[in-house]
Amino acid sequence: MNSNSNDKEQTISVNTLTTDDEVGNDNTTLSSDLLINNNNQDQVPLIKNDSSLSTQPQPSMTNIIASISLNIAASVGTIFINKLLFKSYKFSELGTTLTVFHFIFSFIFTAIAASFGLFQPKKLPLLRVLPISLAFCGYVVFNNISLAYNSVSFYQVMKIMCTPTIIVIEYFLYKEKPDKRILPTLIPVCLGTFITVFTDLEMNWYGTMMSILAVFSNALYTVYGTTKQKELKANSLQILLYQSLMSGIMLIFAIPFFDNTEALRNYNWSFDNIIVILSSCFTALFVNFSFFLIAGKTSPLSVNVVGYFKTVLVFVGGFLLFSSVVTIQNALGVLLTLVGVAWYTYEKYKITEEEKQSTILPTSNK
Repeated sequence: MNSNSNDKEQTISVNTLTTDDEVGNDNTTLSSDLLINNNNQDQVPLIKNDSSLSTQPQPSMTNIIASISLNIAASVGTIFINKLLFKSYKFSELGTTLTVFHFIFSFIFTAIAASFGLFQPKKLPLLRVLPISLAFCGYVVFNNISLAYNSVSFYQVMKIMCTPTIIVIEYFLYKEKPDKRILPTLIPVCLGTFITVFTDLEMNWYGTMMSILAVFSNALYTVYGTTKQKELKANSLQILLYQSLMSGIMLIFAIPFFDNTEALRNYNWSFDNIIVILSSCFTALFVNFSFFLIAGKTSPLSVNVVGYFKTVLVFVGGFLLFSSVVTIQNALGVLLTLVGVAWYTYEKYKITEEEKQSTILPTSNK
């Protein structure tokens, strides 16, 4: 495993650290007592009577945009800091170790935040948090194996399969179906991303199976990022406090299989590289935090679309900062992806406004 090229190892670490990548919410259950009064009185709000419905206040568009902006800024920052760390500080063979550092740092930071009263910790059943931790660890491990046996292009293209996988998982686990107006917007997003990252498709059967497992794990992690907050009635920091520690501990056992342990033992630690590692940990903290922010305020598909947008921004950033070569194919892919993201955002906004209007309906006297 450690004989892979630095480019592949860099891609492994970059993508495992910025899970295609949100705020936890205080769930509010609508009371079935808030029903229409049959007496002839002034108009009163009618809240849809569904005893099985448990919902929460609709987050404002401002909060959603702020959460997405934080995630994008933190993700892109983490990627470029990691590139510096891999190229200039010889950390390219220690991607899993860096991921462990990220999660341990996230746990320590959230624990300190809780001790200062910045949020109220909530006791959560470990077995209920375990699935999301396992899903993320599976994503990291299977991604590492996939990239070891497949080309970088195939690895990037396979990530696009997360979109249909999320739709399938939501349907079979939660009987959720995306609005039909959303589905056409995903076509230019996925196609544009494909055009941007596609160069060749070197692959083999074993690598393909690992890619499929990585896609499934990533999609499951994205879905759990939304559903677990609702199921556990916990916000982003309350979830992150548990998930970061559990994922960090589990990934420690993967280090001997995916990192160069000799390089880790002989690594030349210095003030400079420690500062860069801590900077990476700090930005990754906001990646992890904002992931649950976005997932809690939107939907798994929205999280996925944000991931595509980040892919485009990283590509553009690589061109501006690292003088990467841009072809007509790349430019077309970026443009198509941006059009798709804008279209998705517009349709999602209209659907959200309609849901707000339908939550409380006026009634007239009879």
